[in-house]
Amino acid sequence: MDIETLKSVFITIALGFLIGLERNISFKEENEKGFAGSRTFALISLLGFLSGYMENFYNNFIYVSFFGVITLVSIAYFLKVFHYHKQGTTTHVSALIAFIIGVLIYNKEILSAIIIATIIVLLLNIKTTLKNLESKLSSKDINAAILLLGMSFLILPYLPDKMIYYVNPHKTWLMAIIIASLSFIGYLGIKLFGEKYGIILTGAAGGFVSSTAVTYSLSKLYSKLQHKTAVYTYASAIAIANTIMFARVYIETLLINKQLAYILAFSYLFTTFIGVVISYRLYKKSPNEKINTTLIEKNPLEIEEAIKFAVIFAIIYALTYYIGTNYGNTGIYLISLISGLTDVDAITLSLSSLAKNKISLINAAIGISIASISNSLFKLSIVWFFGKKELAIILTKFFAVLLTVFILSLLISLTFLK
Repeated sequence: MDIETLKSVFITIALGFLIGLERNISFKEENEKGFAGSRTFALISLLGFLSGYMENFYNNFIYVSFFGVITLVSIAYFLKVFHYHKQGTTTHVSALIAFIIGVLIYNKEILSAIIIATIIVLLLNIKTTLKNLESKLSSKDINAAILLLGMSFLILPYLPDKMIYYVNPHKTWLMAIIIASLSFIGYLGIKLFGEKYGIILTGAAGGFVSSTAVTYSLSKLYSKLQHKTAVYTYASAIAIANTIMFARVYIETLLINKQLAYILAFSYLFTTFIGVVISYRLYKKSPNEKINTTLIEKNPLEIEEAIKFAVIFAIIYALTYYIGTNYGNTGIYLISLISGLTDVDAITLSLSSLAKNKISLINAAIGISIASISNSLFKLSIVWFFGKKELAIILTKFFAVLLTVFILSLLISLTFLK
């Protein structure tokens, strides 16, 4: 036996043993008995490897061996259901995959086998997490995920990728998918981690959904409270949501235009860092009071939301393109200021796209920055209008520091680039 074959045998046994070890640990934690442990899984993987070898001498040997493993697994499952009155096929299916891993390694697909084994162990190990996930998700959430897949693979490929009256249907729908995906990730974060990990992560996840919605909802909710002890709790949630807005804008830029993202990297990432630090300090002052996360749990991945954003993006993209062409930089900055009041995403994606060949990178960077500042000031006005004075004062200080850091870091970046 040569050294390469010996190495393959050891890898086969190790991967099978690893899967079986996870099963053994799981059985002990749940006080159950399984039909196969570490050694059995290692032997099943080794059988798969040897079956691949024997196939060279006896035709269909591998199929006979696999059928034997299926028979063994079926008998074990039969005993589990009818003798021990228990359900579950996870271990049995894992045994079949362990056999296939052995076959893959014999056929020199070692990397594929290692990746598959790693994924299997990961899936087996997150049973509790998956159950928690299943308990918190509804059929509406599953439908939303299906909608995202449909938007991406059933609609997007068939939209024309060309300008039609200042609008590119393919690009417009792509932007809707990007925003819907980021928002959906934040929405899931609120549902899964909001109650367990508290206000900071809830607010952060809400920032990916809509920092404006978080600011409005929590300001209005705080205004109804009779006591003032929770002011730092609500302030920290609003602060982190608005901090994540800067991270979100940068991610959107990075996805569309890497050259533009390079220009904005220092200002947006440094501002995000400072915002996180301040938000955490506000959180440390809070009495750890919980907030009602249902106000910011609206699923952003509904068809009307996707269509609404696509329409908004199409209008802003067309206006930006037209005004930029006819009125120059001043027009771009003006449209950024106005659109940033209500939606910073659409103008960010529009300018990121136009900066590829229609407008300069510097002008796009300034336009996106103006929209971010405009959006932040608009949300501060929401706090003053819908919240209480003590909350507004805290957040005014927060926005003053955050925007000062942002503007100074942006000026440093632009000066350095020149």
